[in-house]
Amino acid sequence: MNDRSRSGTAAPCFSQQAVGQSMLWLSVAPACNMQCIGCARRSGTLSDLAGHGATLSADEAVETVTAAAGRGAWPAGVVLWGPGEPLANAPTFLVLKKLSWLYPDLAVTVGTNGLLLPDRIEELVRSGVRNIALSVNAASVVTAERLYEWALYRGRKYTGEDAARLVLQQQWNGLENAVEAGVSVTVHTAGISGVNDHETAEIKRRAEDVGAAGVVVHPFAA
Repeated sequence: MNDRSRSGTAAPCFSQQAVGQSMLWLSVAPACNMQCIGCARRSGTLSDLAGHGATLSADEAVETVTAAAGRGAWPAGVVLWGPGEPLANAPTFLVLKKLSWLYPDLAVTVGTNGLLLPDRIEELVRSGVRNIALSVNAASVVTAERLYEWALYRGRKYTGEDAARLVLQQQWNGLENAVEAGVSVTVHTAGISGVNDHETAEIKRRAEDVGAAGVVVHPFAA
């Protein structure tokens, strides 16, 4: 198995600890469409779709699953993740297409920051995705503005309050769209001490009201 399929680098938004070590993790997304303050994968610049480290190609990702199948070492499921944003990277959808054809019964989870979820939910459903791990770390614009430096959406870079409003709108709309489409969504929240931990209860309540299958809060030190 390629070592890059199991990165040990964790980030508050989405990590192996967030979903489970028993899953087969496939790092397929080098680019990110958001810059979160304090992100473990900071590029050091404000370049659009900043790249973040080595990832698997689409072929390598599928070969990793095939190798596991050949050894009879079937995982509990497969997670497509970063270190960037899976829905902002074309290889994610190529991997989904190939896996759905080769292994139609394989449980696949896609991790996302939610910025593109309303735009991509129909494509995800067509690709056979039934599970999404959605990162939601704020309930209010004020808190979101403390968490996100910028967001890139449809060719435009949003900053400050505009970025905060956009991220919240897309995340909550995406959650609702996914639930309506019959996709099981687990919301993961990084409860950062002194930053957003006062809103984790509200995030949990709102997500459950919309129909999230589960809400998991992960404490992080500021």
